[in-house]
Amino acid sequence: MTILLNTGCPMAGLGCVEQTLLIPLAARALARRLFPDRGFADPAAEAIAARLAYDLTRFEGDREMLRGLVERSLVLDRLLRAFLNHHPDAHVLSLGSGLSTQFERVDNGRLHWVDVDLPEVAELRRSLFPPHSRRQLVSASVTAAGWTSIVGDLHGPTFVVAEGLLMYLEPAQVFRLARDLAEVQWGGPAELAYDYYCAQMVGHAWLSASLRQLGAEFKWGLTCPEDLSLEEPRWDVIGTYPVMERLGWPYDNFWSWYRLFTGVRPYGIAHLRLVEGASGACDAGA
Repeated sequence: MTILLNTGCPMAGLGCVEQTLLIPLAARALARRLFPDRGFADPAAEAIAARLAYDLTRFEGDREMLRGLVERSLVLDRLLRAFLNHHPDAHVLSLGSGLSTQFERVDNGRLHWVDVDLPEVAELRRSLFPPHSRRQLVSASVTAAGWTSIVGDLHGPTFVVAEGLLMYLEPAQVFRLARDLAEVQWGGPAELAYDYYCAQMVGHAWLSASLRQLGAEFKWGLTCPEDLSLEEPRWDVIGTYPVMERLGWPYDNFWSWYRLFTGVRPYGIAHLRLVEGASGACDAGA
């Protein structure tokens, strides 16, 4: 079998992994035209794409990937809206936010949003997104020691979104991030939603035509259902949700069988809740 190797980084100023922010932006910006039956429209993404000096249509050939990212947005938006229904004044912490427009899609007029990403990505965001009184942009690496102190005071109910992030981190970095988040003094209920690949996909990002263009690679994936809590007992798994199965045949058939035999989805979304009273308690839930 011939393996097509990653072909490099075409966008100046960003590394291979950082450039993956272009693919979900393309999915959301092109969704209205490519997938009109899904009823998904993201005017903010369309506006950002129009301002970005990059031809996002280069990813159109990978339609299934783009459709999967639209489905990912639909699932994550639903989970976040459910949390906001109970906690309308909540903080939302978007890790590795890239060019995410989730704030614009779910804003209820009361939430407080914090985007966190690397300095070069934060600079790009700053040039494309207008400032907002309830939105904060933090330049930080979530793998650096003490990064949570840079975010500032987030007392109260908090929902953490890690979209398109964890699969690009080393396993030890993923587990450290879960511990970092569990040790924050939230001062209220906290939930975490993240997307994941199965462990068999590690080192195989080249299977995606879009990722092959950018040269990014997967470093972490789930091996079993027990991994869903990210080796942090203070995070309780609420549920997992399909992404690619929502595309229909053949994903709903083959990927469901895969989960039956392995216990994890090839690609999915996990939803976790911090154990009550565990925030900041290093021995909680042990």
